[in-house]
Amino acid sequence: MNATPRDDELTRAPMQGAALVTGGSAGIGYAIAHMLAADGWAVTVCGRDADKLASAVRELGPRAHAVAANLARSGAAESVLAEHLDRHGQLDLLVNNVGSGGLASIETKKDKALDLELNLNFRVAFQLLRASIPSLRESAATRGKSNVVNVSSLVARQTPPNVSVYAATKAALVALSNSAHGELSRDGIHVTALLPGFVDTPGASWASAAQDTMITADDVAESVRFLLRTSPRCFVPELMLTTSGPTVLHSPVDWETPDH
Repeated sequence: MNATPRDDELTRAPMQGAALVTGGSAGIGYAIAHMLAADGWAVTVCGRDADKLASAVRELGPRAHAVAANLARSGAAESVLAEHLDRHGQLDLLVNNVGSGGLASIETKKDKALDLELNLNFRVAFQLLRASIPSLRESAATRGKSNVVNVSSLVARQTPPNVSVYAATKAALVALSNSAHGELSRDGIHVTALLPGFVDTPGASWASAAQDTMITADDVAESVRFLLRTSPRCFVPELMLTTSGPTVLHSPVDWETPDH
């Protein structure tokens, strides 16, 4: 990962834009936030752990801002967006990255786990997108484009056993993104569903046997950088990142006998 720019360099440089990244204190979300900060963006990172967020903001620099919130709670998504706008005054990029997943068969899946995944993986993304549309539309009118990145997963296409709810919610994010393209693209809002395969993050520690073949979080951040650099004419509804294997949808993990 590239070094974070010095604080005085960031203060003098013009701001490239303002982004809100959920699940931004670690893993994919942090890598995206780090990339944005290095490129001169102001960033709001959101998560549940205030200590992790504080540590992340210290590393991201003076244009980073943390909001500790449980996004699964009613009204939390709108409150986080309001705090971002109060701090930065604009929203040019929304990254819906927060999520939850657990290994369980359909037969043994408990309602509490079901509701958590439905809420964090889909409902929160929908609520944040819905609330962000006016700001994103204003940004697109001013800058030529604005962006929404919904971090889905390759399991949306693989639909493996024992992660039925996670796969279903990630597939729902793809459907949401495609529908949003139809509603928002003519306003200059670029909505992309990002479908990475296994990414080497703390959340994938249970699959440590496959670690050497995993995508890095920096790879995912680079894909977001690509989306930000395309012209306003170029829309990317879906972007898939996969690992080596006999097919594009190959997984390095045996979902029926996971290593954990």
